[in-house]
Amino acid sequence: MLTPFSRSLVAAGLALAVALGGLAATTTEARADNDNLRTFLGAAAGLVILGSILENRHDNRRTYGHAPVTRHVAPGPAPRRLLAPSACYHQFRGPNSLSLRGYNAHCMHSHAPRRAALPDRCLDRVFTYQGWRQVYDAQCLYRHGWVRS
Repeated sequence: MLTPFSRSLVAAGLALAVALGGLAATTTEARADNDNLRTFLGAAAGLVILGSILENRHDNRRTYGHAPVTRHVAPGPAPRRLLAPSACYHQFRGPNSLSLRGYNAHCMHSHAPRRAALPDRCLDRVFTYQGWRQVYDAQCLYRHGWVRS
C-alpha cells in the first residue's frame, strides 16, 4: 500500500525522468523521422500504463456476480400434534374466586400417550377446595403443541 509520502516520491521520480529526458532531447540535433515518433509514443504509453497500475494497485472495490440461485425446499411433514385426553381437562376452583382451567397431572401421567413430552414449565401446584392439586396449565400446553383430544 502506498502511503502519501511514497506517492509523492514516485511522482518526483517520474518528474525527474521526464526532465532528464527533455535535457537529453535538446542535446541532439532536431530531426523528424519515424523512429523518434515511435520512441516518444512508446514512452508516453508506458507512462500512462505505469500511472494506471500505480493508481489501481490497491483498489478495494469489489465486483460481484449475480446472486446465487436458491433452491425451493418443500416443507417436511407437519409435526405430529400431541393429544391431551379430554377426560383429564377440568376447571379447578379455589378460595378467593380462583378458577383455573387445566389438566389434572395425575390423569395426564396415566393417560397421555407421550407423557415424556409434557413440559415441566406448564406444571403448577394450586390450592383448591379439595386441597393442593398439581395441574398442567391448558394455555401453556397449547403453546407447547398439545391439543385436547
